[in-house]
Amino acid sequence: MILVIYFENFYTKTAVFDHRDLLGVYKFEKLEIQNIESLTQKRKIAGCIVSSVAESNEALYNHLQKTKNFILLNSNTSLPIANKYVTPNTLGYDRLANAVGAAALFAGRNVLIVDAGTCLKFDFINKRGEYLGGAISPGLQMRYRSLFHYTTQLPLLDPIESVKLIGDSTANSIHSGVVNGMIAEINGIVQQYETVSDSLQLILCGGDLRFFSNHLKNNIFAAPHLTLQGLNEILLYNQ
Repeated sequence: MILVIYFENFYTKTAVFDHRDLLGVYKFEKLEIQNIESLTQKRKIAGCIVSSVAESNEALYNHLQKTKNFILLNSNTSLPIANKYVTPNTLGYDRLANAVGAAALFAGRNVLIVDAGTCLKFDFINKRGEYLGGAISPGLQMRYRSLFHYTTQLPLLDPIESVKLIGDSTANSIHSGVVNGMIAEINGIVQQYETVSDSLQLILCGGDLRFFSNHLKNNIFAAPHLTLQGLNEILLYNQ
């Protein structure tokens, strides 16, 4: 069994794999050693990989290092893809893991990953297994909050799925601008990639996956656990 731990900005996801079979995904606001022990007490864990875009947890890392095959992901970790990013030390580990997961799912294909999470991220890996980079812009919640924080009159709203094109109130105008604008951005970026990449495969992941999956023009493969799958692939490659 393999244990995958992914520290995000506001919570931590863990997953247990039997080789490439995903057995379970668990989410914690604050991951503690006892949570790890509870997950692993009935399973023989042969390897563990940790990725963090947030704070480090030395006590937890020291506990996990007792595992036979332990990897704390960093820019020097060996990968099953070629990382062509010009500044690899600044590349988010979530983007890196997504690229690895995408390459495993669609080997020999040009793949564009659309990650709709805290930020909206586009990541491209070509059919030769080379990660080239992509783009980062504000995510859904970030757009709503920025309108509230950087103005004196606009309210803070929660996203809604059914949005008018022509906003007939201030609230509906905000919803139209944020949601329709983000949908247009995704569709527009995808269209640009399609003009320069043959047989482009699209993957949608991230916390707002379900929110956007029905609003996009293109046929997109939904991969809600792509980051965890990619981290698992990295550990398998290093084993």
